[in-house]
Amino acid sequence: MRNWNLKFTEFVTEHFVWVFAIGIFITVILTYPFTQWAPKSQASPNPPGEVYDLQIDIDNKFPTPVHIAGFVLEARQEQPGMGDVLTSNVLLEFKNNLKDLILLDQNKGLTVGTLETQTYLFQYFDYDMGSNVHGISSILNAIEESLFGMGITLETASDDQIKLAVHHLFKDKSTKRLRDFLSVDADFKEKTVMGQEINYWVSPAMLFYALADNSKLGSSGLEIGMGGGPDVINKEHLNRKIMEVMSGTESAFEIWGIAIDANLEAEDEGKTAGIYIMFTIIAAVIVVGISLKSYWVTAFTGIGLSVLIIWLKGISAIVGLKSGLVIDLVVPISMISLGVDFVVHAVRRYQEEIRYHVSRVQSFRVGYSAVLIALLMAMASDGIAFLSNLSSNIEAVIHFGCAAAVAVFSSFLVLGFLTPLATMKIDELILNSRLNCSGWRWNILRWVSVVAVAVISGISVVLMIALDPFIGILLLLASLAIFVLIPVCMFKFKVPLEFMGWGNSNSANDTNFDATSITTNVVVKLVESVSSRVWVSILIVICFTSVMTYFAMRLEPSFDVKDFFDSDSEFVEGLDKLDEHVRDSGGEPGIAYVSGDLTDPEAMSAILLFVDQLRGVDEVALSPSGEVTFGLNALTLLNVALSSEEAKLAIYKDKNVSLTDFNHDGIPDTREQIRAVYEYGSLFGIPGSNEQMALSVEQVRGSIYFTEDGLDLTTISFQIPGTRDQSVVTASGNALRPIIARLGSHESIYKTGLTGSPFTREKQLTESTKTLYTSLPIAIIAAMILLIFTMRSFKYALVTVIPIGLVVVWLYGVMYIAGFALNYVTAMIGAISIGVGIDYSIHMTQRYREEMNRSQGQLAAIRNAAAGTGVALVASAASSIIGFTVMGFAPMPIFASYGQLTAVMIFFALIAALLVLPCLLIIVSRGE
Repeated sequence: MRNWNLKFTEFVTEHFVWVFAIGIFITVILTYPFTQWAPKSQASPNPPGEVYDLQIDIDNKFPTPVHIAGFVLEARQEQPGMGDVLTSNVLLEFKNNLKDLILLDQNKGLTVGTLETQTYLFQYFDYDMGSNVHGISSILNAIEESLFGMGITLETASDDQIKLAVHHLFKDKSTKRLRDFLSVDADFKEKTVMGQEINYWVSPAMLFYALADNSKLGSSGLEIGMGGGPDVINKEHLNRKIMEVMSGTESAFEIWGIAIDANLEAEDEGKTAGIYIMFTIIAAVIVVGISLKSYWVTAFTGIGLSVLIIWLKGISAIVGLKSGLVIDLVVPISMISLGVDFVVHAVRRYQEEIRYHVSRVQSFRVGYSAVLIALLMAMASDGIAFLSNLSSNIEAVIHFGCAAAVAVFSSFLVLGFLTPLATMKIDELILNSRLNCSGWRWNILRWVSVVAVAVISGISVVLMIALDPFIGILLLLASLAIFVLIPVCMFKFKVPLEFMGWGNSNSANDTNFDATSITTNVVVKLVESVSSRVWVSILIVICFTSVMTYFAMRLEPSFDVKDFFDSDSEFVEGLDKLDEHVRDSGGEPGIAYVSGDLTDPEAMSAILLFVDQLRGVDEVALSPSGEVTFGLNALTLLNVALSSEEAKLAIYKDKNVSLTDFNHDGIPDTREQIRAVYEYGSLFGIPGSNEQMALSVEQVRGSIYFTEDGLDLTTISFQIPGTRDQSVVTASGNALRPIIARLGSHESIYKTGLTGSPFTREKQLTESTKTLYTSLPIAIIAAMILLIFTMRSFKYALVTVIPIGLVVVWLYGVMYIAGFALNYVTAMIGAISIGVGIDYSIHMTQRYREEMNRSQGQLAAIRNAAAGTGVALVASAASSIIGFTVMGFAPMPIFASYGQLTAVMIFFALIAALLVLPCLLIIVSRGE
């Protein structure tokens, strides 16, 4: 139907009251799901795959009786040089802090968060060290036992006596693993102490581990990463509390946690980043007001952004979208750019028509109807661009695409439709009031009001998306009343306002389109200059794009915690301290999954060979004590059982099976013997000397999942140093997979594989990159089809889509040059760049085609399009670029990099639409 856009515009202006009543009604209705149906589950960032299936199987079959949090303790330097933790002042302060921790726990003082009031520290007997461990596992207990054997206590021991005790510990092969508690920089020199030649050990730092009863903490493991549930948050609070107590006065040492509070750290830094997000919104809203020279547009844009959040969150809750960092924060922030784009183009075109019509209503009908098709095309193409993420197999990416599509639809209705309609109605009211409010008071009050409404809008949006939606809504209502309803009532009832400065007897100053402004002249001359040299400009673009393509192709997925957290935070400092004092002797845990008939001695020998082969893998850490694995597994279970005479006797009495190991490989000689160890240990544990348990029932069940049908399961844990560099993880996987595949070829072993956080993250990064490379072509092709259908022209659709590809290539080229890496968040920039880029191109193409029908020649059409839509693009881009540049200064890198890259992306989209697209339009429109 021809002229449907004009008829639609006439209809909504005639039924303004009903249109706004419906908009208000929808907003009120959506407030309920927004505040009451907030998603309680996180969208998983993990794709399907064997590496996740193996981890899930491990989590389901093995209990997690102990919650463990690691810490680095570094001695203060009392004199120039290296500090030393193996001294009486450090160890005694550490012991006193441990006493305080145990006493606090006994008084139920470790209850934090939403935990039940009770004790939480875990106790067990460490068979290797021959001592009870209560709450903290460290070298302290072993040193005290050694001192006790010398007839002294830590409280009375001198530094030399402590050095002597450490010497005896490290000379004893049964306690060699104690070396793993010390820094890799720990070293000794031969020295005479108390008449003995000893190895005089000095270590600048030591590791210790806090142990809590995991059954009281929700039983699940600690998820190191953002997005943890209530149980994880409680564990992080407990970790912080333990660290606080163990730090004490820190007169002799300092303590850092090792990734003990990722979610709490993200929350703390997010609160700081919230200020920058707020300033991003404030800057964007103020620039909109400046560029469109209208207080009312500023007010409605600010309020509209707050309403947009209600629509986005409310609709998302209704359709069942889950939460997550990207969905909850990145999507709403991204919509600032798209929302601003809608309102700037709609209002700018309406302002252009004011020159030709006396009535504001008529100006709106002509102007809005002219831009409506472009707005709808932009909305549809944006939605398609974001929905292309449905091709991903990552739940969080799919929900991101859906949430972004909802946001685009909401942005169009709230900011692209209701906001310009309200602006027109207010302009008409001001014009009809004929109240004279010109002068300096008007200017002062207008600018004060512009800043005030922008600030309140920014605060309201941040409250809604991150802090307290109820307070955010109340602030929105207050802003609406103060900055819109009260002034409107004054105009409506013609209250004398000369002294206040509301309004203007000639409202042209508030809504006038200035075709001779400096900005307009600069934009027109720049676009005309480039367009008049089409082939030179195209050649420059081709050369630049070729270079950027080369760099973009070199961009690889990577992960570094510094990409997400402030490098000066204690969270990152703790990881840096771990790297400093562990280096190649430790690292992020990897897990070898081994399932089959593990009662077969030959199968266990194959596992033993696999463990020995791990020593030959450069990317696998060898601990200071010479061990390549850590934790419990079926091999260590069998070793402990064979080394304990009490265990042999108990198993013989219960099972009538004698344990033998004639070849001294630490593996019982027959299936029957191995089965007896598994069955007895799973029911009673493994007895040790002095009526102590060498391994508890929980420890046995954590080392072997035993079945009667030959589908047993054990895990071999090892450490990979330097996994911040994703290439290290890839290299380790390449080296380990052939080894574990050979293990899996044993006739009694039916399934093997690699899992653990390094390999699950590798899969996540790989799939995120794959999503980027698959969703971009889908989005471009789908947008092309849409534009062909709506523009009814293949050539115009093609040249409109080309700048999108350029923007993406330029952006990822700059990312590589600037040192950014592809990760779960930065990969989302690609989808957003398509949404923004296609908007800019659509508006320019549509305006050029419109001007071609009433201009004399192509350059004249380009000039007119640049003077109107081109300037609107600059205004839209300026507001977004300034806003996101502000966010680029946020201390939390995940927000800072997002702000920086988005600002660059919008700038590229502007350049492509103003300088590249006009050249393409001239080429394809020749002969028309």
